Amino acid sequence: MGEVTKRRADWSNLRVFFTVAQTGGINAAARALHLNPSTVTRAVEELERQLNVTLFLRGPRGVTLTQPGEAAFARVRTMEKMAESLELEVADSETLPEGRVRLAAPDGVAAYFITPFLPEFMRAHPGLDLSIDCGLWPDRPLDGEADLTLTFSEPTQPDAVAQAIAHVHYALFASREYVSLYGAPATIEEVLLHPYVHHSAQTHQKELWGPRVEAWQVLTHKRIETNASAVVIQAVRNGIGIGAMPTAIASVEPDLVMLDVLKVGPAKLWLVHHRDAVRPARVRLVKDWLKSIFDARRRPWYRSEFVHPSEFAARIEAAGAPRESGTRQTG
Repeated sequence: MGEVTKRRADWSNLRVFFTVAQTGGINAAARALHLNPSTVTRAVEELERQLNVTLFLRGPRGVTLTQPGEAAFARVRTMEKMAESLELEVADSETLPEGRVRLAAPDGVAAYFITPFLPEFMRAHPGLDLSIDCGLWPDRPLDGEADLTLTFSEPTQPDAVAQAIAHVHYALFASREYVSLYGAPATIEEVLLHPYVHHSAQTHQKELWGPRVEAWQVLTHKRIETNASAVVIQAVRNGIGIGAMPTAIASVEPDLVMLDVLKVGPAKLWLVHHRDAVRPARVRLVKDWLKSIFDARRRPWYRSEFVHPSEFAARIEAAGAPRESGTRQTG
């Protein structure tokens, strides 16, 4: 026991413990830290072994601190405040947008709606580096917590600053070649005759898709089922079948045709960060750049009202916005 208590506790485990104590549960802490619940549980158990104490009492409604846990929480809270003060002092000294910024974003958003604008942005800021974590390997995230996060889930953390920067509308799409070979379904019932490329999020986001679409999806022939938006887009683009995706895809993939049988949404895309995360100039720069990418005045497909892809070019021209690299006109 003496040897165990002399071991120095891992700071990453202390931060996990601190978040669990703050949020009151393993799952809530996992969401706040962008980790798997099992990873959070292992970190707490490892810390308990290192300290040779029980820090939490587990119950059906979450966790509560034991007496040793209360003492540990008070100490770690002091450490956290000292760390924040140090970070703020260092951040205040940063006046140039240089260094690494960590961004977390859904894979489809990152690949199709952010990456096309990366070359120009990175050329303009040679001292800036980006890490983009798409969450596809949740047990092996990129090093470090995200400075900025794009998410379709409205954040609930009390210390989070969140802004809805885009409205994302969904519709059914097929490739031009697929429509030429098999025709375009005219009704939602006719879609059932076609192979469907299904994103698993559509099963869980019931508030977005609604009971009618949910019932229809039960009957579809899910030729492909995936949890990656990039797979859906590439599968449909290569003629495997029909799939639901953001109407914004028509701005970057002209070979995809929207089918006028289903409109869903909009879902809000949130830009989230800790209230102190944007102190460094490099993070503010990336934040402003992201907001410009999803600016509905320049890109009408991100407006709250539905805009058909056939109207994209006219809406852009009416707004007087210049055509940019990364965006293709659609007709």
